[in-house]
Amino acid sequence: EYPGPIIIIDMGTATTMSVVDKNGNYIGGIIYPGLRVSLDSLSSKTAQLPSISLDIPKRVIGKNTIDCMRSGIMYGNAGMIDGILEHMEEELGEPATIIATGGLSRFVVPLCKHKIIYDDALLLKGLMIIYEKNKA
Repeated sequence: EYPGPIIIIDMGTATTMSVVDKNGNYIGGIIYPGLRVSLDSLSSKTAQLPSISLDIPKRVIGKNTIDCMRSGIMYGNAGMIDGILEHMEEELGEPATIIATGGLSRFVVPLCKHKIIYDDALLLKGLMIIYEKNKA
């Protein structure tokens, strides 16, 4: 469905970034803690920081504890994604089509500087392809 090379970002409990070359071969990727895991760790491991929602912040520079935490988590993850994408495309030697999926990616993708296609049905599309290949 998408031209290669492709980098697929799946943001759930963990955030994974998988790389597929222009021939359709999976060549590797990365895994790091997801937004909610990071946020839960921050709230539960510190005495003074509360649990917060994952709303998109209005500004990067927060004016209170909750806004600062929200900006740190959301813009921090967006910056991490952008930085890793730059390194991956450098290793690939060419620009990639970048796809994001997973429940939390719709909140972070708008904060990224890269052009990222949000496809919330990517997993289901892949499962359908596997089903079609194996039903005979």
